[in-house]
Amino acid sequence: MKLIVCISLFLISASNCFASQTEHQAIKSIINTYQQSTEAKDKARFLTLFVDDSSPVIGVFSEETMKIRRAMVEKINKEDNKSFAVTRTFLTSPTQMMDNIVSEELSTKEKIVNIKIDSDDNIAHVYFDYVFYIDNKKKNWGSQSWQLVKTVTGWKISSITYSLFYPKVNKGS
Repeated sequence: MKLIVCISLFLISASNCFASQTEHQAIKSIINTYQQSTEAKDKARFLTLFVDDSSPVIGVFSEETMKIRRAMVEKINKEDNKSFAVTRTFLTSPTQMMDNIVSEELSTKEKIVNIKIDSDDNIAHVYFDYVFYIDNKKKNWGSQSWQLVKTVTGWKISSITYSLFYPKVNKGS
């Protein structure tokens, strides 16, 4: 009897492990498609990765980058008699994000490393470091945090939050 219980527990454990590995592979496929569609500037394919084309995408400038932004805005305000305010965060959408990439005439590429995936096979969190290149030159870098949900058609990104560092800032360069 003990042998049957042990075998049953082993089989349940093994099947859960296999399911999680399968789900992790499916999520890694989403990451790969994200990279490929960004590089190919394939807006239609890119938008299929999201729950909705207006899912929130929130950028957060690093404190170091904020120092540069404050100085730039101060200069613009002074020279052009403007009153722009400096913000640390901004909200965009997958549609706006890809429109910006598509409008870039030069090649774009995003390198993704240090991927961490946590999932209960229904919802998932993906965290990684990235470097975004335009014409093979580092444009910005930071970390990204994705929330994903498993829909009837598979995994979809429900939101993205990412940090931004720029080349004039030493971290990551």
